[in-house]
Amino acid sequence: MNLLQRLGLSSRVEAYRQEAASDGIGATELVALREGDAREIEALYRMGALAQLRERKGRSRDLAQLIGTSVGEGLYLCDALQHALDNAGDVCEFGVAQGATSRLLAGELSADTRGHDRNLWLFDSFEGLPQPSAKDKLIDDIFKLGTMDAYAGTMRCARTLVETKLRDAGFPEHRVHIKQGWVEETIRTAPLPSKVAFAYVDFDFYQPILDALHWLDTVTEPGARIVVDDYGFFSDGAQAATDEFVAECGGRWQLSFPLPSAGKFALLQRV
Repeated sequence: MNLLQRLGLSSRVEAYRQEAASDGIGATELVALREGDAREIEALYRMGALAQLRERKGRSRDLAQLIGTSVGEGLYLCDALQHALDNAGDVCEFGVAQGATSRLLAGELSADTRGHDRNLWLFDSFEGLPQPSAKDKLIDDIFKLGTMDAYAGTMRCARTLVETKLRDAGFPEHRVHIKQGWVEETIRTAPLPSKVAFAYVDFDFYQPILDALHWLDTVTEPGARIVVDDYGFFSDGAQAATDEFVAECGGRWQLSFPLPSAGKFALLQRV
């Protein structure tokens, strides 16, 4: 599989494992393979769509360890975060799974002098996906479960995985705030950031995404950035919530999209 073909994939670890196994490649070599690909993909994006993205030592290794997130999307996250750091405020992630994107964001904050005093707020139930709403229609049956309702409780990950990744990355523990629970409750329970510069929303379903976006609208200022994952993928609830939110806000948020090769997600900028 060549590099340009990989640019259009989601870069899921299992796909790489299967490919590596068929070629007799071990775990160490697999990480190196993915890291090399990430480095090349970043170079291509920085020649075009993400020309302002500054380099960071160690980013390719963090990108190589993403699970269920393409290298392209990871690069867009880094770019949006870099722009957002011109604003005051902390960084939030809604739906952290195993903590791979948390580690990526932590690495970016550590490498940027504007990020050294920022806190990282991580929102997750650690109980898997919630019950879908009527607005969540299955458009990509990624686990072949047959119905949207069957996904309730899937994608569950342990909180300790996230804590270990951030500890291994050397990110200061006192700057990490894990808000465990369902988002409709955690966004109403102290402590919370008083101001947010950047957020990554990866909640899959309509209602939790909309809840997160509504709360973020109360703690952001012009220049803030939000990335909403799975826009037009898996459940159409992500797209419905994003479109509804943007329409409700009457021009406060500008909606744009990445190159198709990067994946299915939406980019929001407060104006």
